[in-house]
Amino acid sequence: MKQIHLGVFEVNSVNHLTQGIWTHPAQNRIHFNSLDYWISIAQLLEKGKIDFMFFADSYGSPGKNAELAFREASGPPGNDPMLLLPALAAATKHLSFAMTTSTTYEAPYANARRFATLDHLSKGRIGWNVVTTSTPTAAALFGRSEFVPHDERYDIADEFLDVSYKYWEGSWEEDALQIDREKRVFTDPDKVHRVEHAGKYFKSEGYFSSSPSPQRTPVIFQAGSSERGRAFAAKHAEGVFLKAPTLEVLRNQIADIRRRAVEYGRTADSVKVFTGLSVITATTSKEAQRKHKEYLSYQSAEATLASYASVTGIDLTKLDPDSYFENIHTEMGQTHTDRFTKHVKNKKTVGEVRDDFLEKGFRGVTIVGSPEEVADRIAEVVALTDVDGFNLEPYVLPDSYTDFIELVIPILQERGLFKRDYEAGTFREKLFGSARLRGGHPGAAYHHAKDKA
Repeated sequence: MKQIHLGVFEVNSVNHLTQGIWTHPAQNRIHFNSLDYWISIAQLLEKGKIDFMFFADSYGSPGKNAELAFREASGPPGNDPMLLLPALAAATKHLSFAMTTSTTYEAPYANARRFATLDHLSKGRIGWNVVTTSTPTAAALFGRSEFVPHDERYDIADEFLDVSYKYWEGSWEEDALQIDREKRVFTDPDKVHRVEHAGKYFKSEGYFSSSPSPQRTPVIFQAGSSERGRAFAAKHAEGVFLKAPTLEVLRNQIADIRRRAVEYGRTADSVKVFTGLSVITATTSKEAQRKHKEYLSYQSAEATLASYASVTGIDLTKLDPDSYFENIHTEMGQTHTDRFTKHVKNKKTVGEVRDDFLEKGFRGVTIVGSPEEVADRIAEVVALTDVDGFNLEPYVLPDSYTDFIELVIPILQERGLFKRDYEAGTFREKLFGSARLRGGHPGAAYHHAKDKA
């Protein structure tokens, strides 16, 4: 029986996947500015043996719906999650952390240096979710007027990662750091190599300032179900976040990612696939259903539909609700248009798309029921799709995590679906058994000959 991995899907802001739920009296997410709040969440997750805490992040600012965005906190206010990670790592021992940065607006060297620093400070418990920012408001923040098409953003990301691997994997040999007081040699200069990169999108040359961290390259994650996104994930990603409208589609996407990984010279098991999991549970199914209904009663329909427009560029409120949602093209988030077009058996009207999104939003698999019912459904999803794990998508914090940890995890452990304790090692070791990139990964090509031995 496959033993799953569990992460949590977080943001360093007020609202998350259910817009407006900040008004729920038990919602402590309003304290997101407090480090004590985040430390308490991280320690709760470690108590539950959760594998990692993933922070999504995005550049962008309110556009047409600025008044609504500020009023309902559907975006701002929010902070940079990277600055949380050293403190959360210091407050925990085993919990790993991953966060998003963008290859569209970051500089490869600076980004590589930050992640190397985090990897050192956390003793190798760091991952990077690679995204290709698409929103025009983000471009405006950085003084750019051009809009980069969807597939070209992945071309940029390909080269961005190539530069990053050269610094992480190729600049320092494994034994370059000597720290020999007697010989007065801190670093052997013959074992640190200059990087020279001149490509289509980036030019960078020099030495990497960070010595080799426990993992060198952070665990690479990627999310996106578009054709180009899946190709990028199969080449680079070690963890893939997928969301699909049906389990059949999810199963096919997982099989496709693994097939593509093999075509890139990797092994099928070199990629762990995660999907979103929203759970509402209580001691009885009836109580869980009541709680779900209560949570949704706090949702802001206006803010929810605005969030769809901000991600996809499509304002459902401006379309005829009786017309079919078809012939839709966007250069922005295609995952959430494909779910209503490519991945449905029967055409949907705009009104049906609107109602579906109001109920499910950006959430993945949703399970409402008793702890036994939740565990049964998790096992069923794993068996049907071959997914490797889940990203828990909370409604109200800390209650969503507390309920899952106290009620569901003991059943998963009893059934052998989830570990009873952490294993030692880095994030990558816990996922794959080795702290370094596996052979066949493009980053591994930059290992020095001695390091490969």
